[in-house]
Amino acid sequence: MKPLLVPLLFLYSLVAQAQESDLFDVFEEDTQREVVYATFKGTQLINASTNETPGEGVLQFMMAHRFGSFNDDYLYNFFGLDNAQVRMQLDYGVTDRLNIGIGRSSFLKVADGFVKYQLLQQQQGTRTVPISITLHSSTNYRNARYTDGIDHGMSDRFSYMHQAIIARKWNRKLSTLVSPSVVHFNLVPTAQDPNTTAHISLGARYKISNRMALTGESTLLSNREFSSGERYTTPFALGVDIETGGHVFQLHISNTRAMNGPYWMARNPYSASNGGLFLGFNISRVFTVKE
Repeated sequence: MKPLLVPLLFLYSLVAQAQESDLFDVFEEDTQREVVYATFKGTQLINASTNETPGEGVLQFMMAHRFGSFNDDYLYNFFGLDNAQVRMQLDYGVTDRLNIGIGRSSFLKVADGFVKYQLLQQQQGTRTVPISITLHSSTNYRNARYTDGIDHGMSDRFSYMHQAIIARKWNRKLSTLVSPSVVHFNLVPTAQDPNTTAHISLGARYKISNRMALTGESTLLSNREFSSGERYTTPFALGVDIETGGHVFQLHISNTRAMNGPYWMARNPYSASNGGLFLGFNISRVFTVKE
């Protein structure tokens, strides 16, 4: 847990600042108070979710690709294209603050459903609110067959992720997020291993032009090793956002192949030190279906 102490202290200081405003007053109408929008350009930073939601009546379709690793016969596999992983996601803004969605990934054939809610919005004006807080939960179901010879029940296939996404837009160019998260797997290697683990994701976005921005993220783990001998690494990613009209194109490199929260966050076996790096991209398109 020691690697989590520094970001926890940073997180505590941000929340303490937010408490300077009476939380009951935060939600009252105030014409001299302005909500800070577009902390991040999309609902995903790279793998990590941001505080953003599509908006009321907006339908978003997202497709994500993760190509094969550099150490997996890269040229023979046509620069990783032959063994790419794909995820498709469809989500809808029920209100400006509430977002629900579903997705499906080729990695372990995981299907998922999720909900996001903007609990607190960053505001500036006569009484400032220095941060935004968005709650995000997902339920994930593994459809891939197990190869251990055991007849697994349906409950073994479920995993869950819950997090509070605490974000701040510092100025026109820089935005950051800190996301304390809890991941739960119904099935773990042995009875001595924890089903539930804690994580903290750190992320940032820096605009370099009106249509381009640099992004980066990493997630700290509370549990790296299991009694079965499995060892997991710290996931990280670096990328660039490119905005083109109604599309947001995100090109990146990371040491993770999975695209569902519990798997890339808590069960990432790849390491950059031995070539476990993956090129990938996310592309999203929004459609206004309700004015």
